[in-house]
Amino acid sequence: MKKKIGTVMEDHLLYGAKKAALEKDAPLSRIFEEALEAYLARRTAERDRREIVRATRGIFKLDDDEIREAMDEPGLFES
Repeated sequence: MKKKIGTVMEDHLLYGAKKAALEKDAPLSRIFEEALEAYLARRTAERDRREIVRATRGIFKLDDDEIREAMDEPGLFES
């Protein structure tokens, strides 16, 4: 379901969005929807990365020497 909203934004952003809509032959609202979808997807991905780091923090109980030894293993950073 679609909802009508009102907002205030900088002139240059509105101009750029209108220009993109004309170039894409799409409604202005679709440009805003696409931009918001991209922003929310990026935000979710960033949050998921932070959650992975938080969830795996402290899994490996290694001292500094063990970490250096592991990092020096041949082929560790090769794909």
